[in-house]
Amino acid sequence: MIRVTIIGMGLIGTSLAMALRGADPKESPLGPIVITGYDKNPRAVGDARGRLAIDREARSLADALHEAQLVVVAAPVRSIAAIFREIGPLLPSGAVVTDVASTKAQVIDWARELLPATVDFVGGHPMAGREQAGANAADPALFHGAIYCLCPAPRARQAAIDLVESMVRQISAKVYYIEPAEHDAYVAGVSHLPFMLSAALSAVVGRSPGWKEMAPLAATGFRDISRLASGDAEMHRDICLTNQDALVRWLNDAAQLLIDLRDQVESGDSDELLAFFEEARRIREEWLLTRPNLRPGEDDFESIGGVAPARPSLLGRFGRQPPTKKR
Repeated sequence: MIRVTIIGMGLIGTSLAMALRGADPKESPLGPIVITGYDKNPRAVGDARGRLAIDREARSLADALHEAQLVVVAAPVRSIAAIFREIGPLLPSGAVVTDVASTKAQVIDWARELLPATVDFVGGHPMAGREQAGANAADPALFHGAIYCLCPAPRARQAAIDLVESMVRQISAKVYYIEPAEHDAYVAGVSHLPFMLSAALSAVVGRSPGWKEMAPLAATGFRDISRLASGDAEMHRDICLTNQDALVRWLNDAAQLLIDLRDQVESGDSDELLAFFEEARRIREEWLLTRPNLRPGEDDFESIGGVAPARPSLLGRFGRQPPTKKR
């Protein structure tokens, strides 16, 4: 029996709990589990219990962490340092701690600084979500087929890494090992920048004096591109403040590209505009055809019968892998 504690009963924490509980204990990688939920907002815990996401409600962190073997911190990234500081003295020796935050390098640093040496930390980030927030928006299928990034701390034991990997497999997500700095640089481009552009579109058009007259004309194009702007504002603020260097780089590139496009439109440069739009279409079409949820090189690993696949990182089969630790 594995005792799992989830701190934070929002969309991700509750969805994770529902996905874990929904697995068949006889066939699931973790086997039988008991899930305890905790949130500083008691109503959130009650909502999660009402959705049958957790087995028991904890009224305090001490209660939540009592005998916990796997602890998942599912809270806004800038609150994680305070949570680590508070749970450090309460964690049972040998416990494994993971998180679901959208940035990893800063969280790894906090774990090294604030968590005791008697526990292991394995950073995590499921590449899944939705615009709605809270336990009532939770969906046990949220992670199905999704990439789930894992960033083990340098001193994490192999048994701890295996435990978190089993959790990921139990929710039908795909394990994806990656270095924290790589993770933050890449997701800044494919996850954080899209939100910024979506929010910018909503703001620049919505601030127009003619917005009330324009709004009835906004159709599927505006709806689709502005969708991400409906996301959790606090979460995205925290992402910006914990991944500044990488995000600033992508914002600079995007700003320069928009300036170039403005100049091409202003000058009526037909050839340049056509070439740009054709390139953008080609890039997207190629991305759609490459099965984006498939890890680099995974086809080759799946075709090797009877051989356990190596763990590819974003660099594919030649990427860095977490070292096997001998104990």
